Amino acid sequence: MTRHRIMIQKWKYDEVGQDIQRDTSRDPNEISAPLEHLQELKNSDYKIDDLFSRIYGWPVVDAVGARMGILKDFLYDKTDKRIRYLVVSLEKGARLKEEKDILIPIGRAELNQKEQKVFVQEQVSFENLKSLPTYRSVKSLAIEDEKKTLLIFSSKQKEELDYTQENFYNQEDFNERTFFGSDEE
Repeated sequence: MTRHRIMIQKWKYDEVGQDIQRDTSRDPNEISAPLEHLQELKNSDYKIDDLFSRIYGWPVVDAVGARMGILKDFLYDKTDKRIRYLVVSLEKGARLKEEKDILIPIGRAELNQKEQKVFVQEQVSFENLKSLPTYRSVKSLAIEDEKKTLLIFSSKQKEELDYTQENFYNQEDFNERTFFGSDEE
């Protein structure tokens, strides 16, 4: 399987509708409020690398290939320009009474381009996913929702989850290489 690094770039249109890249430099001393740093990728003026733009709508499956839902969007960190979560729509059916959107940390899923599927890590069941907080919008996302989500996917205990923007995302749960792969293969 060929693996590639993900790129997120900010774009704007010039007066005649041509794509031009926008400078995204910022003051390094600027401090964001805890969740103001997250944004939905589809509804932003950022875009995912063209190589990966077709993955929206791909099935999200468990380790044995049972369909759980579809990839709806990504939440990315505007400050660090990194994807933090997959927005997954769990599908209504025998195991779920109504559709539900959830967040999956980017490092807890893997993209399989050959099969055109997103695989969720082995130890997470559909029952675990159903127990995740419902995701409605980034504006309604709270720190507690992030902590609850991470507890489902992580072996850490609640007492070990110290939320600061500097350390919360510095763990394998948010490693983009797990999902997209690395350039070194």
